[in-house]
Amino acid sequence: MYQCPDFHSHSRASDGQLTPAELVSRAADYGVDALALTDHDTLAGLPEARARAREVGLELVPGIELSVQWDNREIHVVGLWLDEDNPVLRARVASQMEARRERARRIGDRLDRAAGLTGSYDQACALADSDAPGRPWFARMLISEGKARDNQHAFNRFLKKGQSAYVSTPWCTLEQGVADLLAAGAVPVLAHPLAYNMTRKRLRQLVGAFRDAGGLALEVLMPGLTPAQGALLEECWRHFGLAVSGGSDFHSPEQKWLRLGGLPPYPKDAVPVWAARDLASARQAADNPRP
Repeated sequence: MYQCPDFHSHSRASDGQLTPAELVSRAADYGVDALALTDHDTLAGLPEARARAREVGLELVPGIELSVQWDNREIHVVGLWLDEDNPVLRARVASQMEARRERARRIGDRLDRAAGLTGSYDQACALADSDAPGRPWFARMLISEGKARDNQHAFNRFLKKGQSAYVSTPWCTLEQGVADLLAAGAVPVLAHPLAYNMTRKRLRQLVGAFRDAGGLALEVLMPGLTPAQGALLEECWRHFGLAVSGGSDFHSPEQKWLRLGGLPPYPKDAVPVWAARDLASARQAADNPRP
C-alpha cells in the first residue's frame, strides 16, 4: 500500500527539534509517502502537520507515543490512525501532560541544586516553548549553560536513572494505555522493543503482556538493526501473532545515522501495520456497542 512509510517521528510539540510543518516537509523531501507524527503524550502538533501534509501531498497518520508502566519500567506504546477527538484519549493525554509538567518542575528543582543553576525549569520551558519540557530540553539547557559537553554527557551526569536530576513519573499502566488507544480506534504498537535492554526471556514476557492487553503490532523495522536483533524481533512478532510496523523514531537532523523513511522492507509474509486498522476498528466497536 505504501512505498516509503515512516510510522514513528517527533516534532517540537514534544522533544523533536523541527516544527511539525518542518518535519513533514523534510519527510516529503526524502520521499516518504505516509508519515506518522507520534509525539510523546501529546496531540498538539497534529493540526500543523496535517496542514503541511496537504500542501506537499503526503499522508499524515495521526499518532501519539504514550508512556506507560509495566513491571515498574517505563515502556512506550505508539498509537496510529487515532481519533484525535475521542474523549477517552483526550482525558488520558491531559493526565499524561500534567504528569509531565510535574516531572519537569521537579527536574528543574533538582538541577538548580545539583548543577548550581537558577531557574532551570523556566529555561527549559523557554527552549521547548512548552510548560512540560522533556529531558532532552533540559539536556540542551545544560549544554547552553556549560554544565554538559553534549546530550549524552548531560544524561550521564544528571538526567538518566540513578543520577541526581532523574525523576520517575507515575504513568498509566500498559493495560490502561492500550485500552485508551483502542477506544480511540488506534492501532497500538509496541515501540522500539530493543531499547529497553531486556533479556530475550523478559522481552518475550513484555511482548506477550502487550498482546494480551490488546496490542496489535510490534515495531520491528528501524534503522541500524543487526541480523541477530532482527531475528529476535521476527521471533517475537511471529510467535505472538502481531502485525509489523516500522519507524525511524526521528527527532533531529543531528541524528546523522538515520533519515526519515530509511527503513528495511516489510517481510512479505507479515501483516503490515496498516492492515491491522480493521482489527482496531472491530475492537473499538466491540467495546462501544451502539445503544
